[in-house]
Amino acid sequence: MRAVLKYVMHTIKTAPQSEVTMTARCLTPGCGWTLAPTADIDAANEACMTHAGRLADHVLFAREWSDVASVRRLGEE
Repeated sequence: MRAVLKYVMHTIKTAPQSEVTMTARCLTPGCGWTLAPTADIDAANEACMTHAGRLADHVLFAREWSDVASVRRLGEE
């Protein structure tokens, strides 16, 4: 038995039926502020800036994005 190697180019992107969501949390020690997952990225960024505006030393945030990815071979429709 022989193995045949075949190299095929692929692409990956957010699946059409999926949406990108974002969550965030304040990294200031002792602060428990978090943002629930949302697809409205502009509103999520605004929420982080609003939190920072209320508490001057709360300026670092961990942001995470999530989506469902679809991989397909190039040349396939």
